[in-house]
Amino acid sequence: MTNSTRFFSHLPTLRPALPGAAAAAAAPAFRAPLSRTPTSFAAATLDLVPKTAISAHPALLGAQIRCGPRPTMSGATRLIQKRRHGFLSRLRTAKGRKMLARRRAKGRRRLSA
Repeated sequence: MTNSTRFFSHLPTLRPALPGAAAAAAAPAFRAPLSRTPTSFAAATLDLVPKTAISAHPALLGAQIRCGPRPTMSGATRLIQKRRHGFLSRLRTAKGRKMLARRRAKGRRRLSA
């Protein structure tokens, strides 16, 4: 068996990652502010994962955070939004009908998308 180089693909960038995790794992002496996540104040406030939930173990420095917010409807059209979250799609399932009943009982003007 010959030694062949195997290439592994990276996970998509839609998932949030720890800032500077790859740089810290590659060169721990060099502390450059390399970040794959946006550094604006609005992006920092939208992070739903508390800092205590992320492990600080050195073996997990290159790992991604898998429980953060993701843009699931970012590339979808209004038609797909209606298909997934519309009134008729809520009527088709038992859980959807229960959700509509909860929103009616609460007094919501808009029952669905």
